[in-house]
Amino acid sequence: MKICALDTETTGLNVEKDRVTEWGIVLYDVAARQPVRISGFLMKSDIFISSEIEQLTGITNEMLSTYGVEPGPALRAVNQLAAQADLFLAHNAPFDRGFYEAECKRQKVEICKKPWADSRTDLPPEAYKKGKSASLRYLCADHNFLPPVSHRAVGDVLAMLQLLSMYDIDTVIKRSQIPNVEIKASVTYDERHLAKEFGFYWRPETKIWFKPIKLSEVEEEKKKCPFPVILLEKKCQ
Repeated sequence: MKICALDTETTGLNVEKDRVTEWGIVLYDVAARQPVRISGFLMKSDIFISSEIEQLTGITNEMLSTYGVEPGPALRAVNQLAAQADLFLAHNAPFDRGFYEAECKRQKVEICKKPWADSRTDLPPEAYKKGKSASLRYLCADHNFLPPVSHRAVGDVLAMLQLLSMYDIDTVIKRSQIPNVEIKASVTYDERHLAKEFGFYWRPETKIWFKPIKLSEVEEEKKKCPFPVILLEKKCQ
């Protein structure tokens, strides 16, 4: 079995308005437990990179103009590796999957239809009990290492694969087949620290503390949290 591990850097969070600025793709051989192809490149964009995003990723408009690959060839290069794999892997897969599919539609490039696994939710439960956050950087720190280059695509892909290598991959694949949902922490303003301590994230546009979780683990989470937990209707994937 082979996995196409993928990460994107983007100009923002909106798949309709924003664009991918960098791709990181690693073809990973499960039997060998080794990467067999590593690819990463900037992609040209007609959306201006804000100073905030530039500070976060280090990617500048000048870099895209000078070194970026045109979107069509970039997506075909992604698909060339993905075609050799049995499934995709990403950290916060709905985000990367959303941008991948949106870019394919814009460029009229066929979407590679493979199942997706998510290292933010699909590792065994014990992977997330060491800390309070499932963000990639915190999760790596909980496992005693850090991404080689934070917020750059290839570095983040290699980090998620290092996490994956610490666990049984068959278990991860089985967990990826369980639906992901979102739960909401029902807390007051003065109790917001509790939501954060139990791994919830603040979503400013809807003003809620939310957490992606496996549908099979919702009842356990309700018992564990010292505040009411509400299952949101919208599925993560």
